[in-house]
Parts: sequence; structure tokens; C-alpha cells
Amino acid sequence: MLQLLSLAAGRDSEPWATRWLVAINLLVFAALAAGVGSLLQIPSAALIEWGGNDGSRTLTGEPWRLLTSVFLHGGLLHVGLNMLALYQAGALVERIYRTPRFLAIYLGAGVIASLSSVWWRQDVVSVGASGAIFGVFGALLSFLAVHRRRLEASVYRRMRAMTLSFVGYSLLLGFAIPGVDNAAHVGGLVAGLALGWLACQWPGRRVIVAGGLAAVLAVVVSLWSTAGPARPPDRALRQFAALQPLLAQRRQEVTTALAAGRLGHDEALAIINGELKPNWDNLIAGLQRQAALGDRHAARLLAYAQLERSSLEALALGLSTGHPAWLGTSAALRVEADRALRDYLASLPRGEPGGER
Repeated sequence: MLQLLSLAAGRDSEPWATRWLVAINLLVFAALAAGVGSLLQIPSAALIEWGGNDGSRTLTGEPWRLLTSVFLHGGLLHVGLNMLALYQAGALVERIYRTPRFLAIYLGAGVIASLSSVWWRQDVVSVGASGAIFGVFGALLSFLAVHRRRLEASVYRRMRAMTLSFVGYSLLLGFAIPGVDNAAHVGGLVAGLALGWLACQWPGRRVIVAGGLAAVLAVVVSLWSTAGPARPPDRALRQFAALQPLLAQRRQEVTTALAAGRLGHDEALAIINGELKPNWDNLIAGLQRQAALGDRHAARLLAYAQLERSSLEALALGLSTGHPAWLGTSAALRVEADRALRDYLASLPRGEPGGER
């Protein structure tokens, strides 16, 4: 280890940036946990509010989430393991590369890790520092490879084995455990390897900072261009969230009044044809436009909305013709619609983010 540090120009410097990064992550987690009243699990809604990497927002005008999500964690175990790894590896890597280069590597790898995550999946909320930490380990591997001949064989083998063991074990664990964001891990690792190599080849401080930022920008532009079409603000989803409960309640009122004899068929038809069906038609049109732009949430809600609309059509036919078969069809379609909505709601992230890193 001493020989490894002797190759670092900043071997006598204190790793203050690593300590500050650990402190910032812990303080942010403490504030977030206090706000939601839980240490073990942070709800996805709170993570999104604080800057979590939610694809539907990151790709539609809020790219700053690529960075803020690096400082958020989904629970005490999540932040604890990440900060332990950062403190142990960061102190060494910061001494090796010096603070400005270390920060460029850490933040650059973190941003590329976030972008890799949202490029891979846009329907989860991804948070955590481990993508950036993988970048730190990647930079250490680059340093070992570049300076292999200047290191004693035993030192080189020991450090390489330790680093590769951590990286390999963490990736395998990520594939085995649902909810771990391995796309971010791989993206951060590759970014750290590249930025670390640049830092070793071009030791000048300004050169590495400029080169690192240029590399990060190039990757960001490349991945962003393939992450999917930019979508306008999800006005259709907000409209759906506002109107669907009202329409469901109004339909329940109509069916209850019909069953109790307080509402005649003609009055019920007037409400269905003049109020309920036009509102569902407007919601369906908005969801169709949003789904055509690649919005998975809109596509699933569209299927539900079309079932509700078909159920209303069958109900109207049953009331106007008097054939009970139409009423049975309406009830069956309503059951199918309720199941579609429940399945969609169950698929949404609850209690923990969709991707931890």
C-alpha cells in the first residue's frame, strides 16, 4: 500500500473530498428519513420529490435528476453499505489522483451511471451513490493497469484481486437481487475506467478536468439521444388522475340510483351519453397521444380507460334496448377494467425505489 501511495503525487494530502461526500450523503439521508418518518424504507414519492432519477421526469425537462439522484438512498442499509465502500476506496483513490481529479471521476461516473439507468429503464425510480462508487473502483483499476510495471508484483496482485473481487461480487449480487440497478453499476464502472485512464495519461490538472468533462458530455449526449423520444409534460396522466375518481364515483351514483329505483332509464342514459362517455372519450384521446410517444404508463391506463368506456357503452345499450345480456356484458367489462387498474397500481414502486445503486 505504501508503494502504491508513493506513486501518487498527492500522497501527503488528506482525502477531505471523500469525507465531505460521505457527510453530505448521510446528512441528506437523515433529513429525508426525518421527513418521511422512516429509516428503513424511503417511499418512492419522497425520493422523486427530492430529485430521484425518474425516467418520466428526467427525460422531459429535468436532467438535473441525473446528479441529485446520486446523493439519495432508499434506506438505512442502502446508504450505510454505500458510504462504507466510498470511505474505504475513496480515501485511497483521492490520494492517488488528487482531489480535483477524484471529484471529476466521482461525479462524472455518477452522472453516467444515472444516465445508463434511465437509458435501460424509464419506468423505475433509481437512486444511490454506488454507480459513482463503481467509478471510483474503475479508476483504481485503471491506475493499477497503467502503473503495473512500477509496482511490486505482490502489491499489484493483492490490490487487483481486492478490487476485482468487490466489483465482481457486487455485480453478481445485483443480478441475483431484484431491485438492484446493475445498469447504473456497469455504466459507472466503465466511466471510472475511462476517466481514470485519462487521468493517468494526462497528469495535468486542467487537462484531466477538461478531458473528463468532455468525455462525460460525449457519453451523456450519446446515451440521451438513444434513451427514447423526449415526451411533453404528462398532462394526460395528470388529467386522468384528476378525473378518473370523479367519473368512477359518478357512475357508482348512477348504478346505485338505478338499482334503488330513484333514477329512470332515460335519466340514466342522459347522464351516461351526455356526461360520462364524453369525459372518458377526452381522457382516452389524451392517453392515446401520450402512449404514441412511448409512455408506458399512458399505454396501460389507456387499456383500462377503453374497458371502462366499453362497459359504459354496453350499459347504455342495455338500458335503451332492455336486453339483459348487455347489462351482463357491461358488468363483465367493468370487472375486467377494475382488474386492469389494480394490476397497474400494483406495478408502481411502493415503499422503495425501483432501482437501488
